[in-house]
Amino acid sequence: MLSALLLGCNAPKPTETVYKLAGDWKTTKGPVVYESWRIDADSSLLGSSFSVNGTDTLLLETIKLIRLGDNLVYKVDAGTQETVSFGLAKATKNSWIFENHTHDYPNRIIYTLVNDSILDAQIENTAGNKVIAFQFKKNSNQLVSKKIYRSLP
Repeated sequence: MLSALLLGCNAPKPTETVYKLAGDWKTTKGPVVYESWRIDADSSLLGSSFSVNGTDTLLLETIKLIRLGDNLVYKVDAGTQETVSFGLAKATKNSWIFENHTHDYPNRIIYTLVNDSILDAQIENTAGNKVIAFQFKKNSNQLVSKKIYRSLP
């Protein structure tokens, strides 16, 4: 019993396990959307969401996931407005819920790592009745994300 308690004390915090998002992800159905995450030198996660049409790459948004002590802040820039911040509302070792109740839409961003190669993501309003869901599969072809990261400031 004591060993179980001691092992629980050493369990990684959700703010540490969020690094599992690092890598390149591609939607499994619907419009093809890529989400790519890299660990930055300051230990934050830098992300981008983009689509590709032939040789054209359309950047949808850039994301920065900043670790502040035992908390995470999800900052997103969609290029059409100021950067919007979402605070970590709830987390487990494989899921993270970020909320901003003052933003028009979305109010909530949810990531759930189903396994090492499947990532569910969704955006929704506070009531949870306006949901857009995505399922991503880890993408081994990193050529697309390398192109995006070379073009970021």
